[in-house]
Amino acid sequence: MNVLRSVTKERLIPADGKSGKSAIFDFSTTITMRSIPYILTILVAITAFSCKKLDQLVSFNLDTADNVFWESAPDTILTDTIIGNEVVFFVSDDYSFKDYDKFETNKSTPQSVEEVQAINLDISIDSGATNFGFADKMSVYISSPTNLFKEILIAEFESPTATEHFMGVEMEATDEEFLNIIQKEKYRFRTEFTLLSPMPDSIYLKYKMGFRLKAMPND
Repeated sequence: MNVLRSVTKERLIPADGKSGKSAIFDFSTTITMRSIPYILTILVAITAFSCKKLDQLVSFNLDTADNVFWESAPDTILTDTIIGNEVVFFVSDDYSFKDYDKFETNKSTPQSVEEVQAINLDISIDSGATNFGFADKMSVYISSPTNLFKEILIAEFESPTATEHFMGVEMEATDEEFLNIIQKEKYRFRTEFTLLSPMPDSIYLKYKMGFRLKAMPND
């Protein structure tokens, strides 16, 4: 059985027509050697473009803080009996970063952000005069108003101490997930409560978010 070879070879016959050792010429080696300068040129061009792009990026901080108020919610005996502890959720209004004017100052836009580094991601729940004995679990999500089905879990409070009135944690989302939120310009929160008893009034979700951004300036 003949075996096909990937290397093309040609047998060269001496000019005098006499028999003797045949010279084997490997075209694949020649083609590869000739391609090296072109490949190097392309790599140098790509590297130069990448370096130029990095040099053009502008860096600045983006910060925001606000309070979200949640209304009271009932806890019914019927749902507790049939499906266990009742789960209620609240969706906030749309929020935007307080200092979006920094994009204009740095001649860029939210959509031109290429890198995000979180430097401050604090979130807390304040129940005021009422303790957290009403809830078994609290989960907080953030999403873009244009993509509500792609929520990001940023905090979770499980089995809170019944005598506590205030709980704070650091947000769990990654820099890449926040990049998408920042590029969309606005965001909203959704909070789930697993109730043990009726939820009281005056529940506040407080948050602070700070980022170091790198963006491509407008032409």
